[in-house]
Amino acid sequence: MQLTTAKNYLLLTERIGKKPMLRTRFTAQAYFVLAALFDLVDQGILGIGDAISVKDEQKFAELPDYFGVFKSELIDEINQGHDLQKQLEIITSWDIANQIYDGVGAELLADGLVEKKSVKTNLDTHIIYLPKDAARKQVRDYLQEQIGAAKISQDAISLVMILEELDALKWVFTDKDELANLTAEFHQKVDGDVFYAKEKALAKLAQDIITKKKFWFDSWLS
Repeated sequence: MQLTTAKNYLLLTERIGKKPMLRTRFTAQAYFVLAALFDLVDQGILGIGDAISVKDEQKFAELPDYFGVFKSELIDEINQGHDLQKQLEIITSWDIANQIYDGVGAELLADGLVEKKSVKTNLDTHIIYLPKDAARKQVRDYLQEQIGAAKISQDAISLVMILEELDALKWVFTDKDELANLTAEFHQKVDGDVFYAKEKALAKLAQDIITKKKFWFDSWLS
């Protein structure tokens, strides 16, 4: 199993001293879990229709230990017969986000793509997996190549779509003309594509869930 979307999202997103930061930023964390969910769907482990389902029981059972909370909460949602909107609320779980982050971060560390840092905030001390500059550039170049290719890979489509939802592509491609050209080429190739349309609808639903949860947090904290 390859968590290509989630790993590339972490490599582009994680920062220290700049937002978003995956240890403390709610929205960035939720989209990180969504990226991992997309990876499981892309690889046929999960299926999404009116609800999320397990398509490959064996591969689902063999997911790494850092999917433990994700698996238990998803199975609970499925067993209770909840619809897709209710099931997708799992992407806003701090426990799921942090557990997957630790697992993916450790794998990236083993590959030499990140550095392990200890960062103290007002509330706590966090272990951060800080991407190396070369790793960030590698993902940026990969997206650029994919958008220019005859056929864009599913993980690249998923990642670009998430970055668009976050209005974060401008931080990946800082040259405005390059960004405009790549965005136009991307949509020329994917608009009308069945895979893109399905994941776009899922991302829109996820955005609604994240926004509502943020409002709930704001009202609870105020």
